[in-house]
Amino acid sequence: MTRGSIVSLGLSNPAFKPQSSDNDGIRDSSPIVQGDGTASIDQLEIEAPGTTEEPTELKASLNLLHAVSLAVGQTIGSGIFVSPNIVVKEVGSVGMSLIIWTLSGILSLCGALTFCELGTMFKRSGGEYQYVKAAYGRLPSFLYLWVCGIIRNGMGCAAISLTFAKYFCDLFLDSESSEFQYYQKLTASLAIVIIVIVNSYSTKFGIYMQNVFTLLKLLALGVLVGMGFYKICADGASNLDNAMEGTVVDIGAWTDAFFASLWSYNGWNCINMMAGEIKNPSKTVPRALVLTNVIMITIYLIANVSYHVILTNEELASNQPIAMLVGAKMLEKHGSTWANIGRGFFGLSVAISTFGALSSSLMGSSRLPFIAAQEGMFPRVIALIQRKNQTPIVGLLFMGVFATIWCWPGDISQLIRYVGFLSWAWWGLCFAAVPGMRLTKPDHPRAFRVFLLFPAIACIFSLYLVVSPFIATPLNCSIWLGVMLVGIPLYYGFVDQEDKCSSWMEIALVKASKVLRADL
Repeated sequence: MTRGSIVSLGLSNPAFKPQSSDNDGIRDSSPIVQGDGTASIDQLEIEAPGTTEEPTELKASLNLLHAVSLAVGQTIGSGIFVSPNIVVKEVGSVGMSLIIWTLSGILSLCGALTFCELGTMFKRSGGEYQYVKAAYGRLPSFLYLWVCGIIRNGMGCAAISLTFAKYFCDLFLDSESSEFQYYQKLTASLAIVIIVIVNSYSTKFGIYMQNVFTLLKLLALGVLVGMGFYKICADGASNLDNAMEGTVVDIGAWTDAFFASLWSYNGWNCINMMAGEIKNPSKTVPRALVLTNVIMITIYLIANVSYHVILTNEELASNQPIAMLVGAKMLEKHGSTWANIGRGFFGLSVAISTFGALSSSLMGSSRLPFIAAQEGMFPRVIALIQRKNQTPIVGLLFMGVFATIWCWPGDISQLIRYVGFLSWAWWGLCFAAVPGMRLTKPDHPRAFRVFLLFPAIACIFSLYLVVSPFIATPLNCSIWLGVMLVGIPLYYGFVDQEDKCSSWMEIALVKASKVLRADL
């Protein structure tokens, strides 16, 4: 790339500049492709528009085993260490809990197969944003960015961070003490700050850290399952007797339980995101999706059975970290020292692995504002990357700030509920877009065509997950509807009409980039 193809960043540039759906010259850099070192503000550069018409496509090199391994690794996160107690609290029985987990896996499979067709139609980065834009237009796609790109993704990162902090702080503090929540939220906020700094400075370290943390996560889950099998062999499974006893019959409670279990299945759409890198996608992608979801349903059912045979419903529904309770209870017969060792093993393993999941989530979430800025939906400065580090540093900072803010007003279960409600509202629109675009875009290339029964099931279930909260908590849902509608004047005031753009946003964010560079 020659120096003549670079446009200097000037403060007179409009804060929002509508662009085409192609790259329009802004360097499209994956948020996890970075180097070491720092760059001055002069090195935050933008390619001149028109230098390229199509985004570079990655080589199709992944086979079925690669796709399944990546998807399983990405899907297993912090949820299985925090969601089971939320599900039990809401549904009240072992049997209903296992039904919820099974149905959630089936719903995730239907959603994944539906997204598979969309992913082969629109391969540009951005996922649901690109689908909403293609099916419904620019205004709905901006509302998606406003609600999900800022609010939902920030809450999701905050929930993961609070999960990390819950396990970490419980190693040193009594979870029932009055100051525990304060230190939990403070620790969660500091974790976000540390991850933003680390990922802004060096991806090599971030990737190494993530790989190690993934191994710890799988180790903790393996030990949990092993303890469950040992408990069944040694003492039986009396906790599973009368499995449906105590079941709560309440649509609102079931909805919250679904949100909690579906939180653990988050990642079901990751294969669709990498469809362009998979060999023979029309056959490999659906096979990988089915295998991944069967594996995930099996793992989560076994993990939940392990929880239930070791802990009582009362213990599962408590506010204590459930994995730590398992470790302590299984080893307490050998004395308090061994009980503390078991508790500490699970506490440290889950805390460290969740820290890695938070790193991955923050980096992935920063991608959406980055793409939105490329296409003129957000201030263009968010799309800038450091030339030396290849880091979308402003997008990462942008998401880090919102995630930190959401750590303070909410708790984990509340954030998971809100994330679920907002996610499935927009995913439902994406599911409905598949049959819709079969009519409006019949000639659009599709490497995979989903059987329409799957989007129909996903649409019906999404409707239930959106309508049910409106019936149970109409005020909260109305507030979220109002927040979404606020995006309409924002769109027409700052995005739709270029002559109304405000350059002060660009100035403020450029100054923030300078400060961040100096700090790092």
